[in-house]
Amino acid sequence: PKPDPYWLQTFFGFAPEEALTQPDWGHCGVLSPLLANVCLDEFDKWMDEKIEEFYKPSKSDVVGGEDGIEQGNTSWPEFVPTSGPDKTRKVDYIRFGGHFLIGVRGPRADAAVIRKQLIEFCDQRFRIKLDNESLPIEHITKGIMFLDHVLCRRVVYPTLRYTATGGKIISEKGVGTLLSVTASLKQCIRQFRKLEFLKGDREPDPQPCFRMFHATQAHTNLQMNKLLTTMAEWYRYADNRKKVVNFCSYIIRGSLAKLYAAKYKLRSRAKVYKIASRNLSRPLKDKKGQSPEYTNLLRMGLVDSVDGLQYTRMSMVPDPDYTPLPSGWRPDHEKFLLEYIKLTDQQTLEEQRSCIREEGLITPQDHISMLVWSYKKNAVLLPSSKESDVQESIEDLGSDTDELNNKELGHGGHQGFPQPTEMS
Repeated sequence: PKPDPYWLQTFFGFAPEEALTQPDWGHCGVLSPLLANVCLDEFDKWMDEKIEEFYKPSKSDVVGGEDGIEQGNTSWPEFVPTSGPDKTRKVDYIRFGGHFLIGVRGPRADAAVIRKQLIEFCDQRFRIKLDNESLPIEHITKGIMFLDHVLCRRVVYPTLRYTATGGKIISEKGVGTLLSVTASLKQCIRQFRKLEFLKGDREPDPQPCFRMFHATQAHTNLQMNKLLTTMAEWYRYADNRKKVVNFCSYIIRGSLAKLYAAKYKLRSRAKVYKIASRNLSRPLKDKKGQSPEYTNLLRMGLVDSVDGLQYTRMSMVPDPDYTPLPSGWRPDHEKFLLEYIKLTDQQTLEEQRSCIREEGLITPQDHISMLVWSYKKNAVLLPSSKESDVQESIEDLGSDTDELNNKELGHGGHQGFPQPTEMS
């Protein structure tokens, strides 16, 4: 197998701590996360039942209402009252491989009950012994690290407007919380230091990326742009997405500037930025200048164009994605698998065929079968290839013999042969 490209190897270095402690399935290797999803599918369904069991909506809380319909101040869809009886109780659940996180909006007693039931379920179904130490209960105000993201809450003081009895509009200040998901900048710096992209803690100093020393400027920029695009997608849901991605771009840009300064003997990053611009899109060349001008080579198609680095300014980084997932959301790969399983069912095929007949349609396979059968039924029988070749050769031989005889008869008198004369 071919080795992974450099940008992908670098991104693998940013894998969260949970990815390094996946369950060991022997010689299965990269199949371990897939096997974990297969084995823990029953656990996911059990958690879905618990989510429905612990859901207790409140009429005045915008998180929930009667029949799950949001009520109250819908302009703040994630606003949650800090205390009081008007707080909706619910449970959230997310899993990555063998690591999961359960969020309980409600009293600590609900979290303790869920933990006790979870320990009993894992013991009876999976023969896994869990204890309270492996399943700690922590308050969200402390900040919970999961997949290199810190989950915490942010206190807000919105102005709540509602219509009272009699049609009077009342405005009052409220106190509530919003769920905040932020990317861990410390973890990002730690991973960059492990990959030898920088050194120092308080003031990170980028280090030259000498692994790309023998690559061209266009190829190097292309590899790093792929890394930055993947990083921007990794921190898609973080509140500080702009800050973290712009910091990653600063580290990579500084690392490449030092690399180009050493490669082209420019001595400093300032000279590299002066020649190649801020995003390193202008071509660099050796001081000797023995090679033709870059524009001429580019016009002739002998070199690749140099793409500048992305996200060199914070305004170029996309905003965080706050779009909520719809109810019953499934990832694309799971949809494809479910569709494949459904198509392999014989009953599904019969239902599709009956539906096609009712609509008066025809499948491509049946259409091709009709064309083939029509050709076989209406085509004229032709002689085989061997018989036709023999017949053509005989006809050609006969025509050549007749032509030769005609030539002999036409020119015989000129050669002195006696010709027959009519006797009287």
